[in-house]
Amino acid sequence: MFFANIESDFHAIFLAAITLLAVLNPFGNLTQFIYMSNTLPINIRQKLFRNILYTAFIIVMSFLLLGPYIMTYVFRVNLDDLRIAGGLILIIMNIKNLLFSDTHKDEHVIDYEQVDEKELLKKSLIPMAFPMLVGPGTLASVVVISEDGGLNIAILSIIFSFLFMFLLFHFAAMIEKIFGKLILHVFSRIAQVFIIAMGVKMVIVGIKGVFNL
Repeated sequence: MFFANIESDFHAIFLAAITLLAVLNPFGNLTQFIYMSNTLPINIRQKLFRNILYTAFIIVMSFLLLGPYIMTYVFRVNLDDLRIAGGLILIIMNIKNLLFSDTHKDEHVIDYEQVDEKELLKKSLIPMAFPMLVGPGTLASVVVISEDGGLNIAILSIIFSFLFMFLLFHFAAMIEKIFGKLILHVFSRIAQVFIIAMGVKMVIVGIKGVFNL
């Protein structure tokens, strides 16, 4: 029974982590971040990516712990309402990214020669940590995972997701050389299709809950 529970919990954590990684879309965001920081030296770029991940992790964990209380006592909405809203956000944002991802791309490119390192790291957290890496869809997803699987499952899935992204972003230069931007771009497009499907599922489950279907 003990090992069965461990296996069941591990499977739940694995599925939750995969769900979060799909929503966070690290391969797609990595190509965006590489493009936005393509004039930076490797060591500054790695430091920038670490700061993005630290900030994003704090945002996700804070919302996981405080989000349900805010949702219940401030906005007076339930989990099914959040599922519908989060699902619609995932659908709309990822359809927009699939169809119009290259629009106005140049305006976000970082010119590190214009600012010092400290100012660069501070300014780049928005929009790179939020809302590019962690957006409303991610925040809604972690609350849904917590409500469905439990707080421990949600916390561990977040930790595993960000450990994976830490390794991915740390070796970004090597990954870019091995796979190239085109392969990462294809991965991001495939991930976005699955994210849209996840959004549709969230909306359907939320509607069923609201109308007791």
